[in-house]
Amino acid sequence: MIRHLMLLTCILCLQQAFVLAQAKPKKPVVYDIVHLKTGKVLYGEIIEFDQNDGDLTFRDSYNRNYSLTREMYDYFEENVTYQKRVLDTLVRPRKSDEFSFTLGLTQFAAGTDNGFVPDDYYIWSSGNGYFYDLPICMTVGAGKHLSRQHFVGLKADVKLLSGLDQFYSIGANYQFQYDGMKSNVAKYIPIRLNYGVRSSTESVDVQDLTMPPFTNNIQERFDINMSSIGLEFGHGFSFIGNNKHSWNLEFCFFKNIVINQIVTPLPLGSAGPNFNFSQAGAKLSLTFNF
Repeated sequence: MIRHLMLLTCILCLQQAFVLAQAKPKKPVVYDIVHLKTGKVLYGEIIEFDQNDGDLTFRDSYNRNYSLTREMYDYFEENVTYQKRVLDTLVRPRKSDEFSFTLGLTQFAAGTDNGFVPDDYYIWSSGNGYFYDLPICMTVGAGKHLSRQHFVGLKADVKLLSGLDQFYSIGANYQFQYDGMKSNVAKYIPIRLNYGVRSSTESVDVQDLTMPPFTNNIQERFDINMSSIGLEFGHGFSFIGNNKHSWNLEFCFFKNIVINQIVTPLPLGSAGPNFNFSQAGAKLSLTFNF
């Protein structure tokens, strides 16, 4: 299943890259050119030229005006023709009331603290303190645009590459587009409420009392299955393509509250080590919306 999802992602990426890479037609453009004594070359239009002293007023291709004396330039050329690619300057349409589907990849930096509390039997944990899990996840989602500004749906991140035994989250997805919609780059704020699961192995030191009076610490390993709910927010850029498709680049912070943790196996007559997991972090996503 994972291989099929990865293959589909690659196909979509290649398809979009091919569309963007297609050669656009060229059209002739005409510039006046001024060669400054500094070596810089200005392209634009000569607005006024004083034949007596050689001073000129010039507007470049970015609509910036220059007042140049004869001592500031070497020479100028008029009506020079260049071939320039035709750029699509039209603002492409965005989805306003349609359904949208998402597929992509997400890199997590999930900061985790196992919150181990030592007791008379379990004396130390190798996972003490804050450390980061760095899973790479497949991201899938679906939802509906209520308007150009508001989008609601579901979104899930499922582990592809990670040292964790299990890592995934699924949640409600809301996005608010706040830009002026005058360009092909949409800016939006995502807010999500997620349910997540993380499974890992933790090592805890205990005292070996089989050889008194000398004691030696040995390690016992436990499987930890942790479930949590969390809030996520951040910022995203949506690069609008053809047919209302888009590429999304998004950065988010999240904070999770652990609602359940299961420690296995539990030794006979023991409640097991005392873990109090907490988790917060950030993630970076690259997704394709279609």
